[in-house]
Amino acid sequence: MKKFFALFAAWLLISACSNQQTLKPGEPVYVTITSTMGDITVKLYDDTPLHRDNFIKLCQENAYDGVLFHRIIKDFVVQGGDPSSKAHEPGVLYGDGDGGYSVPAEILPNHFNKRGALIDAKEGDDVNPERASAGTHFCFIQGKRWTDAGLDSMETRINQTRKNWLLSVFKHRLVKEHPELKNNTEKLEADALKLTEDTLAILPPLTIPAEHREVYKNWGGSPHLDGNVSIWGEVVEGFDVIEKMSLVETDENDRPLEDVIILKTKVFNK
Repeated sequence: MKKFFALFAAWLLISACSNQQTLKPGEPVYVTITSTMGDITVKLYDDTPLHRDNFIKLCQENAYDGVLFHRIIKDFVVQGGDPSSKAHEPGVLYGDGDGGYSVPAEILPNHFNKRGALIDAKEGDDVNPERASAGTHFCFIQGKRWTDAGLDSMETRINQTRKNWLLSVFKHRLVKEHPELKNNTEKLEADALKLTEDTLAILPPLTIPAEHREVYKNWGGSPHLDGNVSIWGEVVEGFDVIEKMSLVETDENDRPLEDVIILKTKVFNK
C-alpha cells in the first residue's frame, strides 16, 4: 500500500509539470479532467469570466490533483473540488472545504442545466442570498430526460425558488438597514414577505424557453436549478465517464464507497 501511494504521488508530480500550455488570447479554452474513471473535457464560456478564470487558475496550479469527486447522485450531479478531500479518509463527509473564498454569481439566462453543464456549488439562499459560488467546487450535471408535464412541474418549482430567494434577499436587506429587526422575527418575516409579494406582482413568471425544453426532453438535465446557479462551461467529451460515475455505489452522504479521484487537469486551446 505504501508503495502504491509513493508511486501515485510521483505520478502526480510528473504529470503536474506537463499539463500547462500558454493560452492564446481570444481563443476558446478547454480543460480535460483526468480521473480514475476516465477523462472528461469541458469547454469554458467566455461570458462568465470570473468563474472561467478562477477555474483556469485552479487547474493551472494543479489544485485539483488528488481531489475526490465526493458527491455523486444518480440522475442529478457529480460534484468535486473540496481541497480537504485529498486526504482520502474513509467515511469522512467532504464538501465543506472551498479554498476559503467565493466567486461572485454569474447567472445568465442563456445558460441552463442541460446534461454536461459545468456548474457551481454554494451555500443556500438563506445564508448566501448573493448566490456566490464556493471557490474551488464544481459540478457536472447528469440529470435525466423530462416530459412536458415534468417540465411544467419544474417551472412551478423554479418560481417557488425565486420567491424564497427574494424573501432571503429582503430579510438580509432589512436587517442591514434596521438592525433591531433581528430581534423581532415576526415583523421581519412580515415585512420581507410584503416586499417579496410586491416585487413578484410586477415580475412575469419564470418559464423554461421552448428551445431549452427540447434539450431537456431529448438530451436531459436538471431544470430545477435554472436561474439558481452559475454555469461556466459544458462537457464536450467524456459523457460516458459521467454516466459511469453516476452508477457507482455511494454511502448515505452520496460519497462513493470506492474513491473517484481527480488525477490531473490540463488547460488548453484546440
